[in-house]
Amino acid sequence: MSHPSYPHPPQNDAGAGAPPIPNAPSSLGSQYYQGGQPGGYQPGPDQGPYGHVPYATGPGKSFLTTWLLSLLLGNLGVDRFYLGKIGTGIAKLLTAGGLGIWSIVDLIITLTGNTRDKDGRPLEGYPEHKVKAWIITGVVWVLGMVVGTVVTLASIASTAAVVNELQKSTSQSAAAEDTAATKAAPAPSEGAGTDANAFDITVFGGNTVKVTVVDSLYVAEIPTMSYMKPNNGGFLLVEVSWETLTGTSFPNPANFEAYDADGKEGEGIYLETGGLQAEDSTAGQVHSGVVAFDIKNGPTTINISDDFGDKAATFTLTPPVG
Repeated sequence: MSHPSYPHPPQNDAGAGAPPIPNAPSSLGSQYYQGGQPGGYQPGPDQGPYGHVPYATGPGKSFLTTWLLSLLLGNLGVDRFYLGKIGTGIAKLLTAGGLGIWSIVDLIITLTGNTRDKDGRPLEGYPEHKVKAWIITGVVWVLGMVVGTVVTLASIASTAAVVNELQKSTSQSAAAEDTAATKAAPAPSEGAGTDANAFDITVFGGNTVKVTVVDSLYVAEIPTMSYMKPNNGGFLLVEVSWETLTGTSFPNPANFEAYDADGKEGEGIYLETGGLQAEDSTAGQVHSGVVAFDIKNGPTTINISDDFGDKAATFTLTPPVG
């Protein structure tokens, strides 16, 4: 039995089989492409399916907060701590804001909108608040300069007043001290005094002297030796004149002793200035000076001794209080 003949299927160049079915056309706009990705934007290998989105991790720091921290606490580095810049914040804190210069620079950078947080994001709210921030900053700076000027002038005036007061007090103290010194220890007298206050004494081997009491005063403080404090209430100052009559003598404060009304001996005081000087004296020479005692006030007996320490003369006085 014969079979009907069918036409053989067409063969392609590679051999038998049906020809390939073409891909269905696809359009993007008015362009057609065959498979693969459409023409135009192609995401990069590291951008993900949506490409790179700026600041996708969240909003930036607040401009107002950063500006206020920089204006008020910039020397402590608080503004940089807020922005997450911990290292430079510590450095700013330790240097007191770079002695103030760093704080001013950071504040200006913030006001000009150039400040960024640690991730490089700009500050939020800068366009809305920049004018207000500039105005307030200017007012604060002007007020600061005015207050600083007033405080400086007040300090200068106060210092000048203190200096003037100290100078005035020093002048008054010096004047009072000079007056007290003049009254307490009068300048040595060249005269021999009156006969009623004079005593002729033989000091050694026929050598004689004439001791004259010129003046006396009782004071609570020796003006030229204010550091010395009395143990018996005050100091007796007696000005004497020592005149060598014959031979030689040696005027010495140690030749004088003082006893109070109770018989207690006063402590002899060596005076730094104005005291009776111990030195050789020949006939005709006169030496004057002050002898001093730490003794109770009241009637006082003065003994004058010779070179052997024996009493050669004595007298009693009641000195006025200076």
